[in-house]
Amino acid sequence: MLDRTISPEVHSFVPFKIKQAETLFLDNGTPIHYLVSGTQPIIRLEFIFPAGTWFEPSNGLSYLASKMILEGTINRSAKDIADQIALYGAFIETQQGYENLNITVYLLEKHLEVVLSLIDEIFTKSIFPELELTNLKSLTSQSLKVSKEKNQFLASVNFRKVLYGESHPYGRQYWENNIESVDRNDLIEFSKRYINWSTCEIFVSGQFTISSVTTKINKLIEKSQIIYSATKFPNIDFQSPDAGLLIIEKPSSLQSCIKYGCLTINRNNPDYIGLLILNEILGGFFGSRLMKNIREDKGFTYGIHSNVQTLMKSSYFLISTEVKKENTKDTLIEIEKEIEILKTKLISPTELNTVTSYMLGRFINSINSPFALMDKFKTIYYSGLGYDYYDSFNHKLNNITPTDIKRLANKYFDYNNFSKVVVGSL
Repeated sequence: MLDRTISPEVHSFVPFKIKQAETLFLDNGTPIHYLVSGTQPIIRLEFIFPAGTWFEPSNGLSYLASKMILEGTINRSAKDIADQIALYGAFIETQQGYENLNITVYLLEKHLEVVLSLIDEIFTKSIFPELELTNLKSLTSQSLKVSKEKNQFLASVNFRKVLYGESHPYGRQYWENNIESVDRNDLIEFSKRYINWSTCEIFVSGQFTISSVTTKINKLIEKSQIIYSATKFPNIDFQSPDAGLLIIEKPSSLQSCIKYGCLTINRNNPDYIGLLILNEILGGFFGSRLMKNIREDKGFTYGIHSNVQTLMKSSYFLISTEVKKENTKDTLIEIEKEIEILKTKLISPTELNTVTSYMLGRFINSINSPFALMDKFKTIYYSGLGYDYYDSFNHKLNNITPTDIKRLANKYFDYNNFSKVVVGSL
């Protein structure tokens, strides 16, 4: 019988290598990154276009394009597209971000040819129907009106504006007037330029035969006679961040939302992995110092978290929480107190080991499927890094010292660089 008074034996993690993606090029020069893994014949096909906020000529255009691309072609309505996808047990979704616009399809390999034919039709024959566009604009405007009543939304928008400026892709936000000003011709022109076979990169993961995938895609591209051309990011400068405190008063609100942080380093900086560990100690997981202080000891909030938001062209460190408005000022004081402790006192080896073990365990759990392994590849690919980044990650987790943590806190947690946004009251 199991004796539950005896703790299970603790084993150290052994070194490991993650399965790597490979890259080849289709006949027209399109890069196709692939990773064959798993036991089920399921494929995730990702078509990634440089068509995010960074490339849109007017606010909201990229977002609307991502929603409208599946709303109808010359030959099919939105319902017809959905029915065709469902008929073959597939699933399709779109996602729009600051830099890219993604169209992702999950399907069985045996249905690859017919699903690819539908994808080709979406890329080459979408018509962005007027009625569906009108409905989408109305829904989006209504959603924005609701979002503007939420402290969390307003704090996020204003924090990014403080860091980057409202004219920068990372700092601007589309509003109702932006959405209403987009017309069908704008979407057609944007799609012709950015959402097509000549601009996308393809990522394939799951259990499949790569020669079969490339042969079928090559047939479609050959028919279209399109040559791949990598799209360069236009250079866009952002203003110096506004360090200090921005308060957006909402007297009727019972809570205040706090956003507290600064611009920071990207993955290609040798200190980046150490910064991730420092962040985890401060506010990255449920046992973090901010959670213990502000949630458990003070009872100011249900949750407070910090993270490093890493974008392709920039990164920022952010602490986020919502508290009763009468606790806003004390919460800011406690946040700075915890930061100061990290800058002046060495963390105990026991606490540091707890954090790094947690991070290593979470990393291992995050590579448990072929799709997750491909996500790990995309992370380094879009950061201009190789798989040795993950070797460095594991090495740093096992070798970082309390002195390293203190040095990083002093280097990257400079009060002169912190911006603070409060929506509610101080």
